[in-house]
Amino acid sequence: MKYPLHTVSKPVSGSEAEKLAQAIQSGGHTANEIALALMQQIAARRLQKSANASK
Repeated sequence: MKYPLHTVSKPVSGSEAEKLAQAIQSGGHTANEIALALMQQIAARRLQKSANASK
């Protein structure tokens, strides 16, 4: 995927800024439920592939 060079990030404000600040202070992360589900699916698929490869 190509990204244009003139891409500008939008500032974070409000409750999202508070969540981000808390995550930074606690060493945690911020993610929505859909992103977490996708990460779990990818991890499960990779574990299954590695288990099949070692057989």
